[in-house]
Amino acid sequence: MKEQENLKEGRLITLKSRKSMLDLLYQSCINGLNCLCLLDLSTREYLVQKLLLKHAGVNLDENLTLEDYKYLVRAMHDMCRWGLYIDKFQTIAKTNNKIKKLKPDYVFIESEQDILSARHWKTMAEKRQVIIVLTSYNDEIFNEDGKHKLEKPSKKPEAKIIIDFIDRNVKIDIILPKNKILQEDSNAEIQGIKKAKNYRILNKNFKITSDFKSVIIDNQNYNIPDYFNVDMVKNEDEKTWQMIFYQIFADDINAELSKKG
Repeated sequence: MKEQENLKEGRLITLKSRKSMLDLLYQSCINGLNCLCLLDLSTREYLVQKLLLKHAGVNLDENLTLEDYKYLVRAMHDMCRWGLYIDKFQTIAKTNNKIKKLKPDYVFIESEQDILSARHWKTMAEKRQVIIVLTSYNDEIFNEDGKHKLEKPSKKPEAKIIIDFIDRNVKIDIILPKNKILQEDSNAEIQGIKKAKNYRILNKNFKITSDFKSVIIDNQNYNIPDYFNVDMVKNEDEKTWQMIFYQIFADDINAELSKKG
């Protein structure tokens, strides 16, 4: 990778694209390096999702299979062992304090615009003996979720799993893509009826067994595969439970996605 070759010449790298930053960050993490990532525009969730999908080799543009979820779970376990710390970029002084405290190998700093002079960062990199990677998007515009505003919207329906851990209830909605919504709205106008843009395919109460090895729905017992992290299951981690319920209702979800695809 060109960026890694540049490290031989100095401790400061400047990138102009999010993809280059993600590639270098990912490679650094899987190589066992401690990385501090400070974000000015992207959200923490966006960055973690991108790294997770990259490590799992999963494409969200396609309907997820049971094998995909297994890869995602394994990737989550791997990422928990990475030396990765993500925070919001604030000021140079606070960045300096974080570097001093955490002592990372790499510092990735993302900004919507160029951040002051490279001279300041070069001095900090040399003083703290750390590699600083600056990434600016002054020629691009992104939404808050990290997606480019000119990015084409999804053309496929998606399933959304909503979990209420207090009332022990799970709901699954099918969310139609914009092109499908426009098509159905047009048909609805002709027929004189109002079509829902999203619709619910499931609304169930559930119970988790005391050993956290299975979940009971409609008096039927579903085993929780042992490749799910037990602590995440016990701590009601939303992403983990979404994957569990997706697996339980995979046939129903995929059938509905196929109908609306």
